[in-house]
Amino acid sequence: MKGTGNAIYIVCDWFMRLAIGNLLWMGFTLLGAGVFGIFPASVATLALLKEWMLGRRPSPLSFFWATYRKSFWSANFVFWIGCGVLALTLFNMYISLHFQGMLFYLFISSFIFVLLGVSLTMLLSLLPLSEGEKMLTSFKQAGRLLLLYPGRLIVLCGGIFLLGMVVRLIPGLIPLYSVNLVFLFVAFLFEIGINEVVSVKEVQS
Repeated sequence: MKGTGNAIYIVCDWFMRLAIGNLLWMGFTLLGAGVFGIFPASVATLALLKEWMLGRRPSPLSFFWATYRKSFWSANFVFWIGCGVLALTLFNMYISLHFQGMLFYLFISSFIFVLLGVSLTMLLSLLPLSEGEKMLTSFKQAGRLLLLYPGRLIVLCGGIFLLGMVVRLIPGLIPLYSVNLVFLFVAFLFEIGINEVVSVKEVQS
């Protein structure tokens, strides 16, 4: 009975932490006028989740604010460069709609692959950014993770898809449980991977 009670406490505690993380993400995204706050807030949310996963209990608000400020410029550089590449790819995809036959399918499938790759790179770059890395290093490490762990990427995409279906069925979950679960997937699946990349880098240097 004691074990069951402890398990229930842990689950409820994590539900509360995740809700706090999501609310902080929403608040600090708005603080940065949306487009300038979304990526620093994402970095701070992921960093906070990683602290909790390691068993640490920092003050959520002060830790979030410190990480948000520290990563603000690097995170925004990554975000806007990624958005620029996505916009350029979408523009080229629009132009390719004028093609017909095999060329149409070739260009569309290629652009979809690029869109997915850039989006995942931006998402994975949150991990090194949450460790205080700069823009270029974050892109490099995200690219390595993208190439080294295709199986985890499939699991991540599947998890995001399932989360999207659940949120679509129960939209009331969005304020408390939405992006925080995506970041939890990323931290759970790739935190070991990013540590391995860093270890290899240290050995080579």
